[in-house]
Formats: sequence, C-alpha cells, structure tokens
Amino acid sequence: MNASYKKAYPFEVSPQSVDFNFQITLSSLTALLMETASKNAEENGFGTRHLREGSNTWVLLRMAIEMDSFPKQFEQIYIETWVEDIGRVSTTRNFHIKDRNQNTLGYATSIWAMIDYNSRKPQDLLQLGNMQRFATGEKVPIEKPVKLKEMKGRLTDDFKAKYSHIDFNRHVNTMRYVEWISNCFTPDYYNRKKLKRFDINFMSEILFGDPIQIYLTEDEDNDTYFFEMCSQERTSCRAKLVFEDGWHTDDAD
Repeated sequence: MNASYKKAYPFEVSPQSVDFNFQITLSSLTALLMETASKNAEENGFGTRHLREGSNTWVLLRMAIEMDSFPKQFEQIYIETWVEDIGRVSTTRNFHIKDRNQNTLGYATSIWAMIDYNSRKPQDLLQLGNMQRFATGEKVPIEKPVKLKEMKGRLTDDFKAKYSHIDFNRHVNTMRYVEWISNCFTPDYYNRKKLKRFDINFMSEILFGDPIQIYLTEDEDNDTYFFEMCSQERTSCRAKLVFEDGWHTDDAD
C-alpha cells in the first residue's frame, strides 16, 4: 500500500487541550481527528480547498470514538488515518490513535458526505475520480457509527448559536456540539468515570442565531447517556456516550 493512502500524523497534547485531570478533552480529541482528516484529504487531492473549486465541501454525518486511554498534557501522539470505502453519497474514513511508542490508545471511524456549498444538496462522490484509488477496504476493530434513534428526554440546556460557534461552512462547528454535550456532566462525574465510547449523528445544520435546545436521556445503571439537540423544531444532532468505572487521576508528566 502506498504510504499516502494510510498516513500517521504527529501531535503534542497542548495545555489548551486538556481538562482538570490533565487528560485531553473529547472535543480536543475530536478536533485533532478532524485536522488529521483534513490534512490527509488535502495531501491526496480531495480536500476542502480542492472541492471549493467546484463549489463543494465536506460535511461529517456520523462519527464513533472508542478509547482505552486518553493521552495527557504534553504527550506526543500519532493519529493514523485512511479511507475505507467510497460510495455515491458517503465515504468512510478511519483513525488509529497511538502513543509515542506506537501503543494503541483508541480508534475512531467516521462517515462523510460532499454537499454543494451554496445549495447544501448532497453531491455524487463518484465524480471525484482521483479519490477512488485511495479506498483501502481496511476496517477498524470497533463498531461502525450507530444510527441513533429519537430519545427526547429532559431539557438540560437552552441557548443560541453565536459567532464563535460558526465555521467556514457557515454552520456550527463539529467541536462545538461535542463541547456542549461534554458540558452536561460535572467535574465530579469525570473524576469517577471514564468515557469508553462516543457516537454522534448530524442530521441538520445549525446556523448563526438559531435557538438550540439540548435534551438528555439517562440510563445510569449502564452508564449510558443519550442526547438530542434541536433547533427550529428540527433535530440537528444525536449523541450517545458510554462510560465505565475505573477512572483515576495522575499527576501530569
């Protein structure tokens, strides 16, 4: 396999990326995954800058992350990424997260679509002829992103999308959704529990000024939490977080 088909990118966990336990936050980890995907797509000729020439852009539909261990402040990590498959309307991109010694920290898998930047309508991925040869068929050893069902529980937050929430696609940035969901838990909960798996589905865009309501359904017996994010009477996002016991804090290295 050509090295450009599957490539690892180095990162250092910065102080701005960690929480009070000196562990990288879920939103910061998601941001590194997105940056890795962007770098690899640009290097291989089907990144956002290339797509913009045809008035297209990438949007994330679903993502799943499973972690055995979260890296700490100043740790060197590597995120390896590759395209698993390409269909007419979506493509699967995978990630392998490793420490400086190449030990596995976790895996992630994601599903993307290409839309017209102006009309926001899905586009045929097969028109990206050069992208087809990068599909490796290689999977990751975790379940694909789950299609989450409606579970509209109790209202846990209510606010409006602001300037700092919007990205170059003119809608709320992916990391903001993850931040808002993460903020629904207390520091004490993060002290006692460790996040094992995170699933997120994106259904519709949230734009500047749109009202946002976050609903939470709790299955505390199984340490599982379901989120439904709504805007303008539409579901914009659904997420599922599964935690486990065994979290402990160490001093930062």
